[in-house]
Amino acid sequence: MGDIAIETNPETAPASSMSDKPAYPPERQGWLTVGILALLTTLSVIDRNILSLLVNPIQADLQLSETQMGTLMGFAFGIFFFIGALPIGWAMDRYSRPLVIWFGVTVWSLGTMACGLANSFWAFFAGRSLVGAGEATMGPGSQSLLPDFFPPRKLGFALSVYATGTKIGAGLSFAIGGALAALIDPSVPHDLLGVMTIRGWQLIFLLLGVPGILIGFVIFLVPDPRRNKAVRRENTTFATYFKTARRHWRFIVPHHLGLMLVALSAVAIQAWGPAFFERTHGLSAGQVGPALGLGITLGTIVGLPLHGKIVDFLYSRGMADAHVRYMAISTLLAVPVTIGIFTVPSPTVSLVLVGFYFFFACCYLSLPFAILQIVMPPHLRGKAASIVLVMNGVLTLGGAPVLIAVVTEALGGPAMVGQSLLICMAISLALGAVGMWLSGQPVRAILNERNTVN
Repeated sequence: MGDIAIETNPETAPASSMSDKPAYPPERQGWLTVGILALLTTLSVIDRNILSLLVNPIQADLQLSETQMGTLMGFAFGIFFFIGALPIGWAMDRYSRPLVIWFGVTVWSLGTMACGLANSFWAFFAGRSLVGAGEATMGPGSQSLLPDFFPPRKLGFALSVYATGTKIGAGLSFAIGGALAALIDPSVPHDLLGVMTIRGWQLIFLLLGVPGILIGFVIFLVPDPRRNKAVRRENTTFATYFKTARRHWRFIVPHHLGLMLVALSAVAIQAWGPAFFERTHGLSAGQVGPALGLGITLGTIVGLPLHGKIVDFLYSRGMADAHVRYMAISTLLAVPVTIGIFTVPSPTVSLVLVGFYFFFACCYLSLPFAILQIVMPPHLRGKAASIVLVMNGVLTLGGAPVLIAVVTEALGGPAMVGQSLLICMAISLALGAVGMWLSGQPVRAILNERNTVN
């Protein structure tokens, strides 16, 4: 049978063969958990993405190059997102998950405020690193908790509703950032309590760090469902995870690479989209922020629940690879929309197309994670999520902004950011769809083998 025995736990058994009630808490408790996790995720993405809307004043004030700016948006955040992911995944599988998440909320909020006090590239780098380290708790925590509240046939929709927090946060970061930029001129000096003088963009960072400190305690309203007592402590190690991953490498490799490539396109447009509209279409930050935020938010809050419902329906009807097949098709549909965003002459049409892009592409936020948690045994879920987080930190959150910056400079400078986004996003979407499609057959084999044993 390979390196390890197949898990025969009830949480991964076929949905049609079991009742939801014995294995899961009341559904209302599950939806309370979804709401709280979505709220905290929204805060995290606001703090992560606000930098994208303030590129020009920060770049001018700190005298940064395109590559340095891309490094602050990507690498500075991603490297500590990456470093924190593995120990956080280990902690999630051993200790109170709400406590670990609260610690992360506090760290990233303090990091956001530290960015507001930065007066050099390296000081800003340090603040962004704290934001990355703190936000590394949300992915493993949420993806580890929610499968303990929802059975597999309902998990796609639950994770989709939770994941709306990611793009609502992205939309709100532009909307709130645009509103704050209109109220507080990012380039104008402001007196801070008579202690020091700071720029408007610094004040915006300080203000946005406060809500997480105040709201983070809400996570303690979330119960931590008791884990299976039969799972031995030695079976919660990363060695056990890698044995499982090696056994299922035909699923893991294309699944993870496909997910990362699709995520790369979304991170790229969120990081450099505002700069594209400012440089190519001549819009101000106050104009771009609310419009871009509205497109991202509407596309996501309509798309994610719809994708989740459709996939849960297909999965419950016996389509074991519904999550990855559906995502592959939806991702391919995003390619022509992406081409339109950067080629149409009208900024209004381009902004509308951004909404359609996120409608099709947003399923990467939930469907791949749902099938990963279904495939993985419960005591390895935190580690499985943390491994994806490591790849996400390096290849997407860390790499995408830098990739766009490097390609932009190679193409001729700041005015070419649109062409850079078009090339990188279209290629990554197409390859990501291929990866997801290739992971479908291994998923069917894994679940069929497990059901046969059960």
